[in-house]
Amino acid sequence: MARTDPLTLAELAERLGGRLIGKQGDRAVEGVSTLADAGPSEVCYYGNPKYHDQLSSTSALAVIVTEEVETSSPNQIVVDSAYAGFREALMLFRPPDASGFGGVHRLALVHDSALVGENVSIGPFAVVDRDVEIGEGSRIGPCCYLGPEVKVGRECELHSGVRLEARTEVGNRVRIHSGSVLGSDGFGFVPDPEGAHRKVPQNGNVLVGDHVEIGANCAIDRGVTGSTMIGEHTKLDNLVQVAHNVILGRGCLLAAQTGIAGSTRVGDGVVFGGQAGIVGHVRIGDGARIGAQAGVTKDVPAGETYSGYPARPHREALLRDALVSRLPRLFERLSAYLSDRTERKDDE
Repeated sequence: MARTDPLTLAELAERLGGRLIGKQGDRAVEGVSTLADAGPSEVCYYGNPKYHDQLSSTSALAVIVTEEVETSSPNQIVVDSAYAGFREALMLFRPPDASGFGGVHRLALVHDSALVGENVSIGPFAVVDRDVEIGEGSRIGPCCYLGPEVKVGRECELHSGVRLEARTEVGNRVRIHSGSVLGSDGFGFVPDPEGAHRKVPQNGNVLVGDHVEIGANCAIDRGVTGSTMIGEHTKLDNLVQVAHNVILGRGCLLAAQTGIAGSTRVGDGVVFGGQAGIVGHVRIGDGARIGAQAGVTKDVPAGETYSGYPARPHREALLRDALVSRLPRLFERLSAYLSDRTERKDDE
C-alpha cells in the first residue's frame, strides 16, 4: 500500500542511510515487495544467496543491498545491512492498521476500581476486571480479558482476544497478538493411585518485561509460587508454551511451537529453533542456540549450539546422524558376510 505522502527514491535512500546507485532518484516509491513480486514503483531487498537468480529478472524500481550486485533493476540502495534496510523501508510504508474505535467503547465492560491512563483505547466486548491498571497510550483490542489486579504498562498493544489472567503484570511497549493467554494455571498435579490426580494450586503470576512481543496463540503459565518471567526485548513466535516458573532472560528468540517445561532457567540472548522442546528444571546459558526440533534434557552451557534428540553439541549431533544414515549399508554388508561364512561352512 502506498504512503499518504509521496517519497522519492533519493529520499528513501537518505532515510535508510544508504547510497543510491542509479539515475532515477526523483521517481516516486509506492511500496515494498519481494524480488519476484516487486513492480516498477516498488523496492525490494537482496540478502539471501538462495534468491540470487531473481536478481536478473526482478522488475523492482530499486534493490536494497549490502554491496553492489548485477541486477535487472535500474537502481540499487547500498546500506550496511540489507535486511535492516528492508525493515526500515517496511516501517516507512506500513499500512495503517489502527482500530476505528477510539477511547473506551460503549460495549466494553470496565470495573469501577480499574485505573485507566490517558489516551487508552478499549475495544468492544473487552472486559477489564477489578483493580486493573492500564498505562498511558495502551490499546486493548476487542474481546480481550484483563483479570483481577492485572497491570499493563504504557504504550502496549493487546490484539483481539488476548487474556491476561489474575495478577499478570506486563511492562511498557509490549505487543501481544490474538489468542494468547498469560497467567493460566500451570500443569501441576499430585498423582493419585486411583487416578484422581489432585490439582496443585497455582498461586503465582506472570511478569513480562518491556519491549516484549508475544505471537498469536501462545500460553504462558503463572508460577506455582513466585513468578514466571519473560525478560525485556524477548520475542515469542506463534504457538509457544512457557510453563510455570520458567525464567526467560533478556533478548531471547523463540520460534514457533517451542515448548519449555516448568522451572527451567534460560539466560540472555538464547535462540530456540521451531518445535524445540525443553524439559523442566534445566539451565540454558547466555547466548546458547537450540536447533529446530531439538529435545533438551540436560543443562546447555553458555554460547553453545545444541541440536538433535536428545540434544547434544551440534557437531556431535551431525556426526551421529551421519553414522546412523550409514547403518543400512553396514547391515547389508554384515548380512552378506555372515551369509558367505555360513555357505563356506556348509561346503566344508
